[in-house]
Amino acid sequence: MLRRSMLCPSAARLLLLSVILGAPLMQAGRAAAQAEQLPYAQAGAYAVGVRAILIESDPSRVLSGFLWYPARADGQFAYAEYGYGKRSTVARQNAPPARDGAPYPLIIFSHGYGSYAAQSVYLTEHLASHGFVVLAINHNGSTLGDTDPETGLTLGWYLRPRDVLSQIAWAEALNSDPQSDLYGLFDLAQIGVSGHSYGGYTALAAAGAQLDFRTLEAYCAQVRGFNFACLARPAEAILAPILPQDAERGTLRLPADPRVAAVLALAPFNAPIVGARGLAAVRAPTFIMVGTADDVTPPERDAYPIYEQIGAAQKAVLSFEGAQHLIFSDCMPRLANNARCNDAIWEAERAHGIVKHFAAAFFLATLKADPAARQALVAAPDLESVRYQSAFR
Repeated sequence: MLRRSMLCPSAARLLLLSVILGAPLMQAGRAAAQAEQLPYAQAGAYAVGVRAILIESDPSRVLSGFLWYPARADGQFAYAEYGYGKRSTVARQNAPPARDGAPYPLIIFSHGYGSYAAQSVYLTEHLASHGFVVLAINHNGSTLGDTDPETGLTLGWYLRPRDVLSQIAWAEALNSDPQSDLYGLFDLAQIGVSGHSYGGYTALAAAGAQLDFRTLEAYCAQVRGFNFACLARPAEAILAPILPQDAERGTLRLPADPRVAAVLALAPFNAPIVGARGLAAVRAPTFIMVGTADDVTPPERDAYPIYEQIGAAQKAVLSFEGAQHLIFSDCMPRLANNARCNDAIWEAERAHGIVKHFAAAFFLATLKADPAARQALVAAPDLESVRYQSAFR
């Protein structure tokens, strides 16, 4: 048995100091270990290919972007370049598609306002490795270097979900063309849609959410000071004459596809513009993720009301304690020193590992009926600084 006298006062102080200084390191180590143990955060069975795409079905709105897909492993193809200094270490440019597991469910990813199609390649590449084809385009008028307020924040509420339908139609055309090397690659019976920020709204709209300007107006009438959500108010005068009305709900119908069977909304933007009436029309299983310190799409205004009001019976919401808005995006090399591009609390690798785990489990459960993946949503692990609520059974 050790006696107190065996530890001199100076040594005791040194030990106490080491414990205090070491605690954050121990916590960080535990957090990293937790992320490493998440099974669906690990890469899937497939190598990943990617190619640049162009959708020209509407000459007035030509859409450029990327397609990620399960590929045959072939080192002769170079790693993909995504622009703005971003280079992949996973996806091979123009690698031939893998046919052994085809057809693969389609997932569409929609970027945030002022971003671009390859904003979250850690996620799009990851989903492709798990046997999905993932399509993302640049929403014209709403991209990095092309932020037209009139197109992006007024017509954009209509054009963005229409872009999703254009992508589905593009995939359908190639899927049925025997001359295309993508022939038969897509399973379009059930489609997933994901998105970040404005893209989160886009995903919800593609699944059936409707515009409710009465709710938006009531919300903006009681807020003080500047509020991002209220920038959408002028859109009513432009969209009301061109969108069909839902007489029962008193809302405006948006372009949607009944085959959208799963929605992953990352820090979704502007719950007041859809409101409870507009969200009730969404029946597809929905997973929402958000940072509690997000000051662009505050969860109290957006993510949490969406979770409570959405019509989906199967739903989940995950909150990253203290995380900000861009935790769901890659940080481009050219913006590496931008404070908003580097979360003050969260290490990107750990946060992205958690996103990858739950996103892959969600789409495997909903689009591939994988029982083990569903169980990962029902009985999620207890993760440090993460809050999780689920109605999955």
